[in-house]
Amino acid sequence: MTAHAAPPRTGLIPALTVVVVTATEATREILAATIAAVDSSIEIVAAADPAGIVNIETHHPVATYCLECDEDASQAHRALGLIREASGHAPILVIDSGAAGLDLESAIAEGAADLVPLARNGLLTTRLRQAISAGRTRLELLEAGQRLNQSQRRLDVLLSQGQDARATLQNARIIDPSAAFARLIGITDVESARGLDMLERVAPHDRGRVAEALDQIAGDSIETSLVIDVIARQNQRQTVRALLTPGVNEAGDAPCIHVVLQTVDNEHLPLADANRHAGLDGRMALHSVLARTTGRAKERVLGLVFIAIDDIAALRDDIGLSESDLLLQEVGLFLLQSMRGEDRIFRFGAGEYVLLVERHSSNELEDSTHQLHTSISNEVFGDGRRSAALTATLTYRVLSGSAEDNGARLHALMETAYELRDNGGNVCRECGDSAGTQSDSADQQQWIERLRQAMTQDRFSLAYQGITSLAGDSQPYFDVLLRYVDDHGSLVRPGEFLPAAEKAGMMPAIDQWVVRRAVEVIWQQRARDAHIALFVKLSAATIAAGEEFLPWIQDVLKARAIECKNIIFSFREDDVRGQTRQARGLATELEGLGFQVALTHYGSSPKAAQILDKMPAQFIKLAPEFARQMLGGQEDERLAHIITSARERQIPLIAEQIEDANSMARLWQAGVNYVQGHFIQEPDTEALSNTQQL
Repeated sequence: MTAHAAPPRTGLIPALTVVVVTATEATREILAATIAAVDSSIEIVAAADPAGIVNIETHHPVATYCLECDEDASQAHRALGLIREASGHAPILVIDSGAAGLDLESAIAEGAADLVPLARNGLLTTRLRQAISAGRTRLELLEAGQRLNQSQRRLDVLLSQGQDARATLQNARIIDPSAAFARLIGITDVESARGLDMLERVAPHDRGRVAEALDQIAGDSIETSLVIDVIARQNQRQTVRALLTPGVNEAGDAPCIHVVLQTVDNEHLPLADANRHAGLDGRMALHSVLARTTGRAKERVLGLVFIAIDDIAALRDDIGLSESDLLLQEVGLFLLQSMRGEDRIFRFGAGEYVLLVERHSSNELEDSTHQLHTSISNEVFGDGRRSAALTATLTYRVLSGSAEDNGARLHALMETAYELRDNGGNVCRECGDSAGTQSDSADQQQWIERLRQAMTQDRFSLAYQGITSLAGDSQPYFDVLLRYVDDHGSLVRPGEFLPAAEKAGMMPAIDQWVVRRAVEVIWQQRARDAHIALFVKLSAATIAAGEEFLPWIQDVLKARAIECKNIIFSFREDDVRGQTRQARGLATELEGLGFQVALTHYGSSPKAAQILDKMPAQFIKLAPEFARQMLGGQEDERLAHIITSARERQIPLIAEQIEDANSMARLWQAGVNYVQGHFIQEPDTEALSNTQQL
């Protein structure tokens, strides 16, 4: 942790880097000399191959890239594409050393700022000076944006401490809102907030409770208080306590409801029961949620993450108790902005937070937790008067097994984090069974035995969730979801048993069971003159063992001949990123057999488009946070680029987790082709029973 009084903002980036990509020593020397003549303080970093820029180390921000153009046109296009995706919109100068495979028009169309002949020294110097200046300006704007975001978070904290977040509701519509009220519900100014339906600014899972409270107040004229999520800036959730009081309007001729919003800091994010208004503290609230985790598993893996900000005592010594408390509240807002979907965050005390998250796999839990650790370290908290760079110690684990042991699991996470923090901190560590309870290992072993029996006793079942076209496509598409059938005939969702299957190395066998069943279902449906298409997920383990999966699927097809295009094999982006060569090879072979391929949870990394360049794909499923950005009107550059790239390749986009009808029209306008979610259709084992009517 380092704290300092922030220097006056000059708007200048003190030092810059230019990356030179060329395998030719002579070209490298000419560019280095020209760059030095433009600005001798610039760091020059060289890479012989475009693929190598991902791993280069620089000491300063990159202002621009210089790429020597290959003589071969296809290689030149590939190299420019790789740099474009890695550049983060920094200017790219393509250098023509005499036999470039691209002309100026093609280079600019591919994203270059210019194509410059190496031999024209005067023009080269001018273009380098312009590119470096543009790159510096871009970096200054990015830094200014970051500072603005910090200031907005600080203002949110300060406003939340007052009592002026007030408004009047008439027929659930907002009248006379204060500026603080407008900001809390994600509206930039008071006038834009007037006339809005208050329920539209409440998170979907809380709208029913708020509507009931408003009806009760209108009917019984009694005041009430409840803790809810509202939709704040950038479509993020903000937890508030809403104080609702009956009244009459200024004219005295119509009833109204006065509302005061107070941000909830030391309390929990919302619980889905009547105890949510009771003001439970963070620990009590979390234990209340953990007691019901088994029923909340859904399709995903549950994860528990403990975050401890390092060196809190030193921070308070440096900037004082009051300033440090403000700064730690800003950390809480930063974490709120990092949450996805149904994630929950709980504040335990000064600089301590617990996250209850849902991820598709234990691998994604690991990746997202490490990314969060890095993002905390890279962020600067505070304002122009006082700021601090913080580090944190994070411990995490998959949450499965008996809910009775969740308290012990949480305690183990905390004790491990405290020990790591005492030894220097700033680490991110998984805590497995050895750090948890003895029952974890036994519970996992029980699941492994159940799953082995399920493979031979037909104890698995498939549920299907429809994927709806927004453009009139008549082809019925369904997402395939795995279920385990327990001894009572109840269906257990995969978040309960897949962590054990992953650790036991059973995923390839489970994938094969699902694929075989999907082939059988398509074959049976065709006999009923119902031509359905199924999205079938492939795990990271199956991707790694693709050479074994390919002959197996060909044998399955010999027994049940189907139109292979009716199975769309789904590859998660993070699995592809972790084993690109294997994923590309398997996808290409499957495509050759006639199957289709989908990239799912797409856009979860900044280099998503780079992955698309390497993978065949007929469909793209967007990461859920991107759909939420579209619905909130908060499209960023990366999302816009993903939509553009998909359109250029004519690859349809699918948005998941859609929960209301209004979202469908807005997503269609944004360029999404298909949607799925619980609002459209709940996953159902009987969903295909009437497909002959589709």
